[in-house]
Amino acid sequence: MSSHATTQAEILVEEARRYHTFVNMALLLSVLTGTGIVIIFTPLPGWIMLTALITLAFIKFMCVILWFMHLLEDPPLLTVLFLGGLLLAVGTLLALLGIMSPKDVDPETLQNSSVPWVSVHNDVG
Repeated sequence: MSSHATTQAEILVEEARRYHTFVNMALLLSVLTGTGIVIIFTPLPGWIMLTALITLAFIKFMCVILWFMHLLEDPPLLTVLFLGGLLLAVGTLLALLGIMSPKDVDPETLQNSSVPWVSVHNDVG
């Protein structure tokens, strides 16, 4: 952020700049969301659609964390700490997805389950 405003006019100019930046960011996020909705309804191959949607989600995520979480203006250490925690969470998710598989579930356990929404598929195994 720039140096602190000292006069009333400088304060008003700074607030107007911030307001316009928030409006521009909201418009950008709206356009990206609309683009994602359009992509869903276009007849694209699945891998292209998935790649485009993940890319849009990543761009929106970066816009939100950099602007609304003020990581652009914070000391770099805070950005490194945030990204470190994010990488740790993604690594944990990938590790859990890697060790769990439908083949690890015993079909008889599912049939004896008292949970009503659990359905048993015979193609497991």
